[in-house]
Amino acid sequence: MRSTKHFVLATLLLAAPVFGASREQQEMQRDIAQLQDQVKALQSSFDQKMATIQALLQQALDAGNKANVGVSVLSATVNQTLDRELGAKLQPIAGLAAKVDNTNNDVSEVRNSVADLNTSMNKVMQKLNDMDNILKVLSAPPAAPPAAAAPPAPVIPPASTLFTNAVRDQNGGKFDLAISEFNDFLKFYPDDPNAASAQLNIGEAHAAQGKYDLAAADFDAVVERYPSNDVTPDALYSKGTALRHAGKKTEAITTFRAVIAKYPRKDQAAQAKDQLKEMGVAAVAPAATPLRKKK
Repeated sequence: MRSTKHFVLATLLLAAPVFGASREQQEMQRDIAQLQDQVKALQSSFDQKMATIQALLQQALDAGNKANVGVSVLSATVNQTLDRELGAKLQPIAGLAAKVDNTNNDVSEVRNSVADLNTSMNKVMQKLNDMDNILKVLSAPPAAPPAAAAPPAPVIPPASTLFTNAVRDQNGGKFDLAISEFNDFLKFYPDDPNAASAQLNIGEAHAAQGKYDLAAADFDAVVERYPSNDVTPDALYSKGTALRHAGKKTEAITTFRAVIAKYPRKDQAAQAKDQLKEMGVAAVAPAATPLRKKK
């Protein structure tokens, strides 16, 4: 608006009458005057349209403000209505919830009472069962004593195993164990080819323990039971040594002379002669002197 006014003022100044102006200047002034009229017309039209637009904007603002007021009033009304309606609807529900809580509490109490009752009943039933068992025990006749269980049959090892174990224990100095094992061997396998050797070893174990009388009896058992066995010459000679250690000199001499007589070609005969020589006696008994007849 202000720039348009300055433009009109400048135009009026240019159009001021100038004395002595030429014809071209007069025409130019006429054109400027016409232009000024057109500008005024445009300015007037512009001002009218702006006024109209301002009026429409004001109307729009007024309508928007009214609409906002209406919306606020409507919102408040709706909120009040909802609060009132919800309050009316929720009040019975709140009461129902309280009743449900009370019911749950009552149910819990009933459950606890039932649990206590079950516990008491179980105790009573247990006591009744105990009493019933006691009555059954008292009324039942005494049970017969259990029969004695038969001892398990001994496991007899093979002959070779039993003999080998006994020899090993004898060589290891376990004489009592070896004697027991040799006796078991003779008990279970009396006809085994090693039976004579087992009996001989029993005598040697007793002799190693210093039990010479037992050793002499063991060696004599070999001679009597197995007279044709390969170990019989050893048994007869060992009997003589056992008798000598036992202090039975006469019986020892008789035994050594028997070895010489029965087995003259055996090594045991030579050993027997050495024993007799140490004892200071002849290997052969002297012949008996015939009795003289009385005249």
